[in-house]
Amino acid sequence: MSSSPAAAEAFPYFLAQLEAGMAGRDEDDPGPRSRPDLPAWAAQLVGVLFDGQDAAAAQDWARRVHGELGRLGGRVPLGVVHDWHARVVAPMLAEASVRHGGAAGPHHAVGLLHTRTLAGERVPEADWTAALEPALREVYRHAYGYAEACATAGAQAHAYAIANGFGEERAAEFAETYAQLNTGANARSYADANALANARALAAAYTAGDARAYARTYPFARVQAYAHAHAGRDGAAGQEERHRAAYGRLADGLADSLARTAA
Repeated sequence: MSSSPAAAEAFPYFLAQLEAGMAGRDEDDPGPRSRPDLPAWAAQLVGVLFDGQDAAAAQDWARRVHGELGRLGGRVPLGVVHDWHARVVAPMLAEASVRHGGAAGPHHAVGLLHTRTLAGERVPEADWTAALEPALREVYRHAYGYAEACATAGAQAHAYAIANGFGEERAAEFAETYAQLNTGANARSYADANALANARALAAAYTAGDARAYARTYPFARVQAYAHAHAGRDGAAGQEERHRAAYGRLADGLADSLARTAA
């Protein structure tokens, strides 16, 4: 079926907003907005997923998303988020966790809660928090830029050692030990702090079914962490391609969830 004249005319504007970062904010719903009747959380997700893909794929995807948003009249229920996480995000993060030497179980547990919510069950906030904390800790641990941080810490430690009279061999040993200890501690702190803060805020939003509260958890930032966790940040060859592929998979999954939603 061809697009209506109005839809065809609206798409270039929608695309221009995406390319400009979907600028504009609302007092009650923080985050980028594309139109008055599009929820802030949806604008955040659409914007970050558009930016994460290459130009050609992003434009094709944006056309599909624009069509689904038009079909829904901009009224996007929070159930889209639960469907997306249950079918795409949780399995994808479970795969990534196993690949990086972590556990899949926490992500499967979160996916199950999303499935239960989709079935109409009101999952208690404590259950959401208990499931989300370990799962998000895995996400942020794998999303942390360990290789880059370790290299920076090592270089700084080596420079310090040389400046303080260490021989080259001792300086290299000192730098390696310091880099590993420092970066490991920073990575754990980063993962713990982000998991704790995000889990509590998300648990409250999910239990209440509160779209505005969900928007205030800044879901676009978690999407970035999901993509980094899936692609890995170890500096290995092909990392950029894996990163784009992760965004593409997340984007296609969100478009599918929109398509599965009744108007």
